[in-house]
Amino acid sequence: MDTVRVNNEVGRLKRVLVHRPGPETRRFPHGEFALAFPLRPTSSDFDLARAQDEHDALTTILRAEGAEVVELTELVGETLAFAPEAKDELLDRFLANCRIEGSELTEAATRYMSEAADAEQFVTRLFNGIRYGDTDLDASDRFPLAALTDSAFDPDTFLSSPLNTAFFTRDPLSVIGGGISLNHMYWHDRNREVDLLQTVAEHHPCFADTPQWFGHDSSFHLEGGDIVNLSGHAVAIGLSSRTESLAIDRLSQGLLWGDGSSVTDVYVIEVPQSGNRLHLDAYLSPIDGDTFVVDPLLAREPRVYRLRRARRRGGVRIEPCSEGLARILGAATGGGPVRLIDFGDGGGPMAFEYGNGAAGILPLAPGNLCVCAENLAANEALVDAGMTVHPVSIQEMTVGFGGPNSLCLPLVREDL
Repeated sequence: MDTVRVNNEVGRLKRVLVHRPGPETRRFPHGEFALAFPLRPTSSDFDLARAQDEHDALTTILRAEGAEVVELTELVGETLAFAPEAKDELLDRFLANCRIEGSELTEAATRYMSEAADAEQFVTRLFNGIRYGDTDLDASDRFPLAALTDSAFDPDTFLSSPLNTAFFTRDPLSVIGGGISLNHMYWHDRNREVDLLQTVAEHHPCFADTPQWFGHDSSFHLEGGDIVNLSGHAVAIGLSSRTESLAIDRLSQGLLWGDGSSVTDVYVIEVPQSGNRLHLDAYLSPIDGDTFVVDPLLAREPRVYRLRRARRRGGVRIEPCSEGLARILGAATGGGPVRLIDFGDGGGPMAFEYGNGAAGILPLAPGNLCVCAENLAANEALVDAGMTVHPVSIQEMTVGFGGPNSLCLPLVREDL
């Protein structure tokens, strides 16, 4: 089996990367939840036991449908065990993205990490974060005047905050065809998740010679939720609040001109912004070979651009697409007619369901879908359209920021 190959979003799911929420989600400085989860302003706690139950239910469905489930922490641990020399390289990148400034703080964090007994503990420490109290910085003999004047380091404050959003595995890395994009996240702290995956991509033997279409060192923001594989030759990229046009320019150049890429057409779709729906995959989901779920906000007046190779090597030619979304998607997936399904205009129960990942569907195979259990009207519409649905509750993990697709990174799918 290929290590990575995703030419579409609906072929049978063969291998998928996930992360089961762990103790990192319970590490709050002084018990103050908002300091650890600033992106959950309406929440006051994270129920880890419930989140783990949700995640276990999701992975049970994945395995029952024949997918190999790969845990992120285990994959990183395997990489470091295979290539111990990668540990220092990872730590340097990771601490740089923690914005730790100055030699004293950097050296203290490095000493703490270097004391990890093995690769497993090293990875656990990266995920759990580094408090000042974990290091020797708050020892009274290190900074005696600061200790005497009660201005020393607070032992409960984090030098490196926990990776408490790492279970959203779709965003940091994307698989496009037989290559990958190491994305540059909008929120700076999440770039540490990309650091982990960059180490895997560069040092794990299963990823040897995997081409990279976009590099994490880019100056421009790109997130995986805005990348939707339409076919072996076409990919859709959302122009959104999380993915900027400059990044799309760079990724398109890599896809259209990169060695080993089969992509000939990149469709850039401007993404509406509504509530917690941030990425293209919250508005557009392929669910069968010729069927898509499309949010009415996107379908109503889509603004789409088609990017192809220009005559000059490395150049990109751009043309606006004036056709309707059905014709655009039909051309991208082989030229035949496609069916667009929407769940209504957002009134009644759909006001909740659109904001609860109704379009954030994870296909397990063509017409075989993992969906949010709470979206009763949307799920009924899918069944009426001939689809098989596997409902799963993920409320504690996502709080409306995506559906099951946001919690899974497909590594290998069958071609259609």
